[in-house]
Formats: sequence, structure tokens, C-alpha cells
Amino acid sequence: MTSSTSSFHPVIRRVALRTANAARLAEFYHQLLGLMPREESANRQNITLYHPVTWEILLTLIEEKNARPAPPDAPGLFHIAFLFTHLSDWRTVVRRAIPLAGDLHGASDHGVSWAVYLEDIDGNGLELAWDKPSHEWPWRGDQIQMVSRSLPLRCILLQEDHQRESVGTFSIGHLHLQVASLKEAEAYQTHLGLRVTQQNYPGALFLARDRYHHDLAINTWHTNPSASRPEHAIGLVGWGMTVDAASTASFWSDPSGSLVTLLPA
Repeated sequence: MTSSTSSFHPVIRRVALRTANAARLAEFYHQLLGLMPREESANRQNITLYHPVTWEILLTLIEEKNARPAPPDAPGLFHIAFLFTHLSDWRTVVRRAIPLAGDLHGASDHGVSWAVYLEDIDGNGLELAWDKPSHEWPWRGDQIQMVSRSLPLRCILLQEDHQRESVGTFSIGHLHLQVASLKEAEAYQTHLGLRVTQQNYPGALFLARDRYHHDLAINTWHTNPSASRPEHAIGLVGWGMTVDAASTASFWSDPSGSLVTLLPA
């Protein structure tokens, strides 16, 4: 199996998270992923983190000292997926995540990708992902048939990798949201130019642009339909993504109250 992922340009470009301690959260992402604070934000409450090789801004941490965790059954972030170009880099970061994050939440072979799940120190869900070559993806017509099979992580991590001089290339592969109703997919399709790529996975829908497996996912697995997200809760504030129809940046508030910045493709 080749060690490089398929060549897709990221659709989700950056994510904004509210936190009670931006410096502490920034240090976690520096240790896990090598993300660096922009010089002008290093000594401020809000910290912008960029990839040290690509210079792409991936995370903005918005500090509010009184921010508190949202109820676990409220709409919001399920996880941010960081997608690695090279399998060796994915293995390196997964090895690093085990002592840094403590217990991993799981490891799965989804048919299209390998994924390891964990949380950051604020409780935000994270996925470390590596895409299999696109010709191996299980398409059936215009629908992808992703699955969740056990991943033999211990054996995979025992494989040796060539030492790399710098952090590997990665981007935000997709965003997965916890929502009140799967009917909200209609709003994401209308405003973001996405289509449903898988609808036979219980309690979830997967959406993408073009022939990718998913750029955005939504689920109702743990959501209380009547629950609402507190205004100043720790976690997802918004995200930026490219939209084919956008000629200039514009904004949209999604059904859960996150601010989506629509960027020209």
C-alpha cells in the first residue's frame, strides 16, 4: 500500500475554538502537531496557529477566562480531522498522541481511511487521519460506502519509518459536527455547495464536494434535540471553508450557531 494520500485540496481551511486558556491549548497543539503561534498573537489572549511548513493557518484559539464546557448532549463539535499526506507522518503523530492525550478513544479502518480518535485538553474531539489511495475507496455509484472496522494499531505502529527533518504536511481533512437533527444537512447543502455522499450510516450523514468521501459530517448519536449550546461555551466557534460560488469572503451562521466564513475557492 502506498504511503501517500490522494491529492485533494482541503475544503475546510481553518477552525476557531473558544477556550479558557489559549496558551495552554496552543501548547497542546504545538506538542501534538507542531503548530506554531503567529508572532503577533503569541503574547495575546487569542492565538492563531499555523503549520510550520505550509504556513497555512489551521486554528484560532479565542480565550474567554469564564468559558465553561458545553453539556455533552448539546450541538457542536464532534471532532476536527487532521489529514496527513504521508502514512509515516501519521504514524509519528499517533505515537506522539498516546502519551500526550492519554487513552485513545479508538482506531478504525473506514475503508477510505485509517483514523485514530482522541481529545485535546479542552475535551474537543480530534481525529488523526490518513486517506487510502482514492482508487481503493468503496464507491457505489455516487455514494461512498464507508465502514468502521477494527484497525490493528499496535502492529501498524511497530513498522519503522524513515526519519524526516521536519513535521509532515497535513491539513484539516474534514469537520464532524454533533447536530439536533439530520434534516440540518439541507442547510449545509444549500449554503456550502455540498452533496450527501453517504446516507446509510445509522444516525449520521456525510457530505462532500466533488468526488471526495466527506468534507463535512453530521450526527445525532449523543444529541438531545431540545438541548442548546451556551453562548460562551468552550469548543467550536466557527470555521472557514472554500465555496465555489464565492467571489469574496462572506459569512453564514449554521443551525448550531457556529459562524462559517465562506472563502473563494
